Amino acid sequence: MSKCPLCFTDVGTVEASWQCVNRDCASEATEHPAVKAYLGREMKIKQRRREVRPKDHRGPWTPRLEQHCTKCGAHMERSCLVCQQPIPKDIDTSDVICVALTGARATGKSVSIGVMRLFVEKLVEELRSALTFESRYSQTDESKEYLDQILTGKAYPATPPGIARSLLYSLGQLNGKHRYLAFRDIAGEDLEKSDSSLNLSFLGRADLVIFLFDPLAIRSIRDALESVIPRQGEPGQDPQRVLGTVLKHISNGRPHLAVCLAKVDALQALGEQNSPLSPVFANAGTTLVREAPKRTIGGPAYDQADGLLLSEEVRSTLMLLNGTSIVNMVENPATKVVLPHRFFATSALGAAADGELLPDHGITPFRVLDPLLWILNEKGVVPSA
Repeated sequence: MSKCPLCFTDVGTVEASWQCVNRDCASEATEHPAVKAYLGREMKIKQRRREVRPKDHRGPWTPRLEQHCTKCGAHMERSCLVCQQPIPKDIDTSDVICVALTGARATGKSVSIGVMRLFVEKLVEELRSALTFESRYSQTDESKEYLDQILTGKAYPATPPGIARSLLYSLGQLNGKHRYLAFRDIAGEDLEKSDSSLNLSFLGRADLVIFLFDPLAIRSIRDALESVIPRQGEPGQDPQRVLGTVLKHISNGRPHLAVCLAKVDALQALGEQNSPLSPVFANAGTTLVREAPKRTIGGPAYDQADGLLLSEEVRSTLMLLNGTSIVNMVENPATKVVLPHRFFATSALGAAADGELLPDHGITPFRVLDPLLWILNEKGVVPSA
């Protein structure tokens, strides 16, 4: 489906919009009321133009590829009808897969995006294509905000609230269609309060919403691991309340929902401790301690059987972690609309960060790509194993 990489709105099939991006254009710059709500900051827009499908047109309609400003003559940029942000020229014939990262503060959303981006690059290479960062259509600098920390060994700064952080990647031609992958990173504070300045309705239009649940937010688990892992920062708000906010903003949407037991490396350490959960993580055969098979003879793939087994094991573990309410909210939501969902276990670093520094031995991610493989499989990009 063709979607805007910022607000995830479907690209119109009967109407298209352009705007002049020439800074020297003499056109009067005006504010658009929807821009700040989606972008998180003021932005004035110069000359805008719309094209509407002719009433007597029959069959699929494609707008013009070129438009020029009547004031300065410069090439105009195709833009979203809702949030007015620039979108790729080939958006009508491409597939944009939209993924939103949600969770309370300190659940590792930003580091997860950075690590997933490195894994996606390798995945796309194995699919005989190439990953390209589309900076023109992104609202953040991937190197500065998501990759430099991995290379320098520093922990990730918190995502500022009230600011839109989006990234768009071209996956190239895959299975006969140009594919894009769009990420939205949301500050925990924007999900922990009911009056966020950002318009979060895009969650209902996402293809995949990843909800990260930090087990260290549970005091009994945090106390059991106090002498095993470095002391962590103050956990964010109750995961149940944050999930409720996420589901509220999804509203009547139908995205796939990936409930991820994040920082699972901390729980894996319980396998050697005296804890009610120790038998779970001491079992070498459980999906909670072993990586998933991601290849077939023909290349990368998603193992459906392994994914379903992992989902059931994580679901059971959440019940043991006093996370029954989270399971109930997913399986029996107040809206009575059960989203397509699975449970996952991930660790972006493979070990706990020590203050502002990443683990000395480097990062050893665990199953961090599983939620993406699931949606890429559903979209027909990656085959089933």
